[in-house]
Amino acid sequence: MGKLALVRIDNRMIHGQVASGWIGKCNAGKIVVIDTATAENEMMRDILSLAVPPGIEFSVYTNEEGTAAYKNDQFGPESVMLIFKSIQTAYDCYKEGIDFEELQIGGTGVRKDAKVLEGPITVTENEVRMLDELKADGVEVYLQQTVQSKSTKWS
Repeated sequence: MGKLALVRIDNRMIHGQVASGWIGKCNAGKIVVIDTATAENEMMRDILSLAVPPGIEFSVYTNEEGTAAYKNDQFGPESVMLIFKSIQTAYDCYKEGIDFEELQIGGTGVRKDAKVLEGPITVTENEVRMLDELKADGVEVYLQQTVQSKSTKWS
């Protein structure tokens, strides 16, 4: 069974900071992205795969496929960096059975009707409710864009 080494929300999914910083820090042997739109877009899957460091396994799932894969064998024997594109997807997958104890928010992008928390991390009122619920459920939620930046606990 695999182990979730890092569970992260990042609207850019896999990019330089993820590939060079977070993979090494969490010592993951596999990156799993859960985002239905990305999983259903062959070109996006191909583009993401180009950013994956050599020697690291990579999978992209729809929400339903990702939840099923986790319930089956926790994404296999490797230590896993799990990336959700959005707070909504992370929340939905948690509610459907992907059990994580920590949730790192690295970037949600600047969006209309969303409050800026820091840098590219913004939240809507509905997302605040979801994150509060996860925290109340015992999930340690924190903001941290880069390996070098300090983390800020969700309060």
